[in-house]
Amino acid sequence: MTMLTNGLKELAGDALKKWLNKFTGGAISSLFSGIVMTVLVQSSTATTLLTIGFVSAGLLTFAQSIGVIIGANIGSTSTGWIISLIGFKVSLAAFSLPMVGIGVFAQMIAPRQYKTYGTVLAGFGFLFLGIDFLQTGMANAQNMISFEAFVADSFVNKAILIVIGIVMTVIMQASSAAMAATLTALFSGAIDYEQAIYLVIGQNIGTTATALIASMGASVAAKRTSMTHVLFNVLTAILVVLCIAPMLTLTHYVTELINGSFDETLAIAVFHTLFSVLGACIFVPLIKPFAAFIMRIVPEKENRLTKHLDDSITNMPAIALQVGFDTLQQLLKELTQVVMLLIREKRSTDAYEKRIVEVEIALEETRRFLAMIQSSNVRDREKHLNLMHVTDHLARLIKVLRDQQHAEAVYLQNETMENFNGVLERVMERIDHKEAFIRTATLLENTSKEMADRRRMKREEYFERAITNEVDVEQSTAKVEAILWVDRLIFHFFRSSARMANYVRLDEMRQMK
Repeated sequence: MTMLTNGLKELAGDALKKWLNKFTGGAISSLFSGIVMTVLVQSSTATTLLTIGFVSAGLLTFAQSIGVIIGANIGSTSTGWIISLIGFKVSLAAFSLPMVGIGVFAQMIAPRQYKTYGTVLAGFGFLFLGIDFLQTGMANAQNMISFEAFVADSFVNKAILIVIGIVMTVIMQASSAAMAATLTALFSGAIDYEQAIYLVIGQNIGTTATALIASMGASVAAKRTSMTHVLFNVLTAILVVLCIAPMLTLTHYVTELINGSFDETLAIAVFHTLFSVLGACIFVPLIKPFAAFIMRIVPEKENRLTKHLDDSITNMPAIALQVGFDTLQQLLKELTQVVMLLIREKRSTDAYEKRIVEVEIALEETRRFLAMIQSSNVRDREKHLNLMHVTDHLARLIKVLRDQQHAEAVYLQNETMENFNGVLERVMERIDHKEAFIRTATLLENTSKEMADRRRMKREEYFERAITNEVDVEQSTAKVEAILWVDRLIFHFFRSSARMANYVRLDEMRQMK
């Protein structure tokens, strides 16, 4: 399941990003996005982690993410359908080994862009081969492990079966794998139909364990999404247990409608889907109050500049890079406001110093986050490289702002600083809009070129006035130092925005493809 999920996730990564951006406007579209994503990658956990990344990147609101999580629970039932409709109807061993062989061969010799297809093919082959092994093993399992003591005829036994289902999923770290084991046990006669029903209920709760573990020490977005997953699955499981009689009747009816006769393995897939659909019918109309409740349970407490940095998404390069870009966008905005504060106050204030320290700490955290990302393709590596250049220029910009020369520059180059303040006001109007970075970079590039010309001219002029004794050498030198400081300041503003504009261009090229 891990090999299959990783391969599908890599193949569908950009498609999922475009899909989410386009189809997560309301509750229903968010729900269907979650279903489609999970069917594509065959893992509700992968969808949950992707969703956390999109919330962290600001591409989804928390309320929209709830719809995606609910949809992921419905989408995760697709594995049961694949196994019950295909896995027990044909000889799995006959085609699983060729799939594994061709898939591994493709991984070894295929060009880089096609290796992932080999991973997916081998993943499917191993999945079917694993089910074949399970069938062989389960044939004798009933002689070794007796489930007769846990017949689902009492509340205690039902609770034990649910706990066993939870433990199975926690150990396997995949509800799909636990479902495969349950269906195989049922098909082989190791467990009966009702026992399988309660194991599935437990597995639906157990699948939240991965998200819970991933949220430990993670961002508020991760904690909130994890809490959503847990509450939705647990509350839905309680409701299903309370309404088990009508649920089993409905499952029996739907199975006969689909198959023509009652098939226990298919019925488990039907029950799993009805389980998740029932939860969706209850929670989707209540998404907004549910989101407000979760936000009260998990309040915002993090650094405002680095709150979106979440180590759990660094293994998803496309999303992690977007989070890195958004964070650097906020840091550049903060430094723009710091310079405007300096120009306005014409001196270094406590607020000025405090904000520079805050940005410096946030920049170090952003660098650490970016260093953890393993870019998987050429364009992602180019985007990654541009973000690393941004961190370098922002670090140099902070050094310029820390330079003692800044105090003199505001006075000695007052007219130049006032003109630059006008440019920064135009930058602030655009800085929150990613698509405006290209125009912002052009504006700052022109400003930097004009400043370089002015620096060369004024430097010559100051020294000429010194040798003609119009001003003393010390004053002349101070003015030269001041204009050099302003030149460095504007240059690093320009280079930071230019690198971010490059990132935007690369992102737009990928979306057009």
